[in-house]
Amino acid sequence: MHDRRLSWFNRLSDRQLVEMLLANDEETVEYVFFHRCDGMFEHIVNSILPNGNKGELINEYYLYLREDDWRRLRQFEFRSGLNTWLTIVAIRFFNSKKSLAQTNDKALNSLPMDKAENVADDFDVYHEMSRVELYDAINRLSKPRERLALLGELMGKSAESIAEELGCTVAAVYNLTKKARKAVKKMMKGKDQ
Repeated sequence: MHDRRLSWFNRLSDRQLVEMLLANDEETVEYVFFHRCDGMFEHIVNSILPNGNKGELINEYYLYLREDDWRRLRQFEFRSGLNTWLTIVAIRFFNSKKSLAQTNDKALNSLPMDKAENVADDFDVYHEMSRVELYDAINRLSKPRERLALLGELMGKSAESIAEELGCTVAAVYNLTKKARKAVKKMMKGKDQ
């Protein structure tokens, strides 16, 4: 993001930024998540999940906020600053991720060794699917950019490197992976019926 554009964003009020986020403005998403709040998110991730991948965790937090047309962000009532609100929600989100990870680890560690290996795949991104089913579903996605974004994410690539490969913004990668996840989950639900 250019310095001139950053200074323009820095002059916007919290209300203006929220309105632009709700309108799904990609540059605003990039500014808020990777410029304005980057240091805060890094500190929270390092404090709560020190072994986690910062880029992936921020991506998950973005998707969490973005769910249901920014339902959570629409609850922000401007009684505090936007950064304060994002910090509180991020702390709650990452603490719940930490608790879930600890619960999953305990469940895996309590199984006999011959079953633990098979169950480990169940704790994949999509829990319900084996890796073969997952990659088969991804290959059936009709939009190549969504397929490539999701495959890149599953291979552990950062959102920045995926964006570079696809020639788009990081915010677009988040949207592509979110849409791909929804489509894959829908395929899986259809298979179960």
